[in-house]
Amino acid sequence: MMVPRVHISLSAPGLKRLTLTQSSLKAITALGFALCAFFWWVDTNLHQKIDALENQTYMVVNQTSQVVAKAKAKGMDLSDQAIQNIPKHISFVEQVRERVGFSWTQLLTDLESAVPKNLKMRTVSLDEKTNTVLLNGSTKSLQDLTRLIHQLEKHEAFHDVILTQHAKKKKQDTTKQSFVVFSMKVSYDPTYRISKMIKS
Repeated sequence: MMVPRVHISLSAPGLKRLTLTQSSLKAITALGFALCAFFWWVDTNLHQKIDALENQTYMVVNQTSQVVAKAKAKGMDLSDQAIQNIPKHISFVEQVRERVGFSWTQLLTDLESAVPKNLKMRTVSLDEKTNTVLLNGSTKSLQDLTRLIHQLEKHEAFHDVILTQHAKKKKQDTTKQSFVVFSMKVSYDPTYRISKMIKS
């Protein structure tokens, strides 16, 4: 005679559901910790970037204050109002330049005041689009040529002096004296007098 087998579960009812719920809560807790760590990292990096920007801003403001102070000591006005008026001055200079036009007399006068007496100019030409003066001439020595460059650079009407070429040659007469031929280009500002009047 066979005895029937009976399976009786000794575990509390709903235990599997409780186990599943516990696992879900653990996963949610781990995810929460991960999110907290991520947000803490983002916050730390953000504060570091903010601190770096604050330091850069402080340096820029400090340097700007120093530049303004130096300019003020030299008689230059770099206030906000003066900077806002710069476009007006530029427009005024351009209008005057258009009305007055280019003056060869003024250019030659400015050149005469900058060129040493013992230096000879063979040709003087002008590129009107860029206001670049092309000079070709000769002088007795390289020292005189160097003096010419320095005097042009010091003159308010000229800037960006570039010596394009120079060569030492000898005269074909009986003296056989040497001399230097040169070519150079220099930017010319025909309105520098007007600009000077506006600044004063």
